[in-house]
Amino acid sequence: MTDRGKKSLIMAASVVAALAVLCLWIVPGLVDVNRYRPQVEALLKQKTGKPAHIGHLALTVFPHLAIEVDNFVMGNPAGFPAGDFINTRRVYAVLDAGALWNRKVVIESLLVEDPVIHLLSAPGGRWNFENTPGQAPAAAAPPKPKAAMFSLGSISTINLDGGLVTIANLLPSGEAGPSYFEGHGISCRLQDVNLSAATASGAPAAMIGKPSLMGWIGSPAIFYAAEAAPQPIAHGDFKADSLRFGAIQATSVNSQAWVFPKKAFLDHLTLDLAGGSLKGKADFDFSGPNLGYKIRTIFHNIDVAQLAQAFPNARGKMTGAMEGGLDVEGQAVHTSDPLSGLEGTGQVTIRNGKLPSLQLSRNLVELVRLAGIGSTSGDPAAFSLISTDLNIANQVLTSHDIKIVSSDLDVAGSGAMALAGAGEINYSGVAKLAARQTGLTSLLAAISGATFSNGKLSFPFDLRGTLEHPKFSLRSGQGGSSSPATGSQPGNLIQGISKLLRKKKTPTSAPKQ
Repeated sequence: MTDRGKKSLIMAASVVAALAVLCLWIVPGLVDVNRYRPQVEALLKQKTGKPAHIGHLALTVFPHLAIEVDNFVMGNPAGFPAGDFINTRRVYAVLDAGALWNRKVVIESLLVEDPVIHLLSAPGGRWNFENTPGQAPAAAAPPKPKAAMFSLGSISTINLDGGLVTIANLLPSGEAGPSYFEGHGISCRLQDVNLSAATASGAPAAMIGKPSLMGWIGSPAIFYAAEAAPQPIAHGDFKADSLRFGAIQATSVNSQAWVFPKKAFLDHLTLDLAGGSLKGKADFDFSGPNLGYKIRTIFHNIDVAQLAQAFPNARGKMTGAMEGGLDVEGQAVHTSDPLSGLEGTGQVTIRNGKLPSLQLSRNLVELVRLAGIGSTSGDPAAFSLISTDLNIANQVLTSHDIKIVSSDLDVAGSGAMALAGAGEINYSGVAKLAARQTGLTSLLAAISGATFSNGKLSFPFDLRGTLEHPKFSLRSGQGGSSSPATGSQPGNLIQGISKLLRKKKTPTSAPKQ
C-alpha cells in the first residue's frame, strides 16, 4: 500500500471514530425514551398490581446501551397501607441491543442505587412484594407505532448498592407493626434473576419444594426434601454494613444467598457482633401465614456487657467473654412482639467476668470467714468460668446444667429466666467453698443446711426475684429457706448465723477478784 493509501485509510478511520463519538453524544438526544415513561408506569402497574412512578427516563450508549431510570417508586398493592414498597434514586438498565432493534426492550442487567425496600406481610401470609392475585383488566394498549415492548422476565445480573431493607407485619388493626429485621448499607450481586417468579402471587407446592438447612457450619449448604429440587430464581452475594434481627445488632455482614419462590437462604454467613465474631446460616420461609425462620450460629469472643446493652433488663448485670453456639427458629407472628414465638437451644461458655448485682459468693464467704474455717481470696462478684446450656421456649430461658467457677466457690445449678417483663428469675443450686474441719464447721453446717465433705462445705441455695433485684437465700437445715436478700445484703438466716459466730469468737471477760 502506498503512503497516500495509508494516509487515506487513517483519515477514513478517524472520520468513522469521530462519527461514532458524535453518535454517542447525539443519539441519546434524538431518541427521547422519556416519552415512554407513562406507558412504562402503566405496564408496571398492569403486571404487578402496584402503583409505579418514574421521575425521568434517559437513554445512554456509552459504556453500554442502557436506560437510566431516575427516582423510581413502586407503592404497596391494594390491601396494604399507603406507602412505598420500594423507592430508589436511580436504576441503570443495560439493554439487549439486538432486541431493541426489533422494538423490544429486554434488560440484560440492572444496577439499583440506594434502594429503600419495606417488606410487609399481611395476616394470612400475603406480602407486598407479590403481584396482586387476579389482576385488573389490562390498561388500554398504547399505539403500536410508538410503543416499545418491555420484558420483565429473567435478568442475568442485578446489583443493589447502598440499600435499606426492613421487614414488618401488619397488625390485625391493619397498621404496620414494628420492624423485626432491618439492614443498612446492603449490597447484593444477584445472578440469573427471574423477576416473574420472584413476584408471583403464588407458586404450586411442586415448584416450591421443601428446601431446608441441615447440618452445621461447613456442611453442604442446602438439602431438599422434595424429590425434584426447584431451581433458584436468583443466587449471589449479600453484604450489609449493619443488620438487626429483633434486638440483636450486627455489623460487617457477609453471606452467600439463594432465593427460591417464597424462600431465601443465607449460607457461609459471617458478621461482627458485640466485639466478637459469628458464623452461621439462615433459612427464611415466606410461604406460610407467618414468616418462618431458622438460624444456626457459632460465635467467639462476644463481649457480654456490650451484648447486654440491647436488652434493658440485662444492662450492667454481667461481664465477660462468651463463646458457643445457638440455634433458633420460629415464626414472626402478627402482633406487637413478632418474635415472641422464638425457640432455640445452645451451649455457651463465659470466661473471666463479673456478676455485679448478684455477688453470690459474698454471703457464703462471709460465713466461712467468720467461722475461721476459710478465707476470701478475690472479688466476690468475679468468676473465671460460667458454662451452661440454653433452652428458649414461650419467652422463657431455661438452663438445666449451670456451672460457675470462681476463686472462692464452685456453683452447680439450674433454673429459668423470663425474657419478657421484668425478667423474673427462678434458680436453685449448690455452692461449694473450701473449708477446714472444726467444731464451728459442724455448727455452721447444721444451722445453714450445708454439708461438709472432702474439705468443702456445700450450701444449697435458691435465687429468686428479677434481674434488677435478685434475691439470694439459703435452704435451712430444716429444709426451709432463709428470708431472701438482695445482692450483698445477707438474709435473716445469714445475719443470724453471722451474729452467732461473732458472739462465739468474742472472748469472755475475766471474773473480778
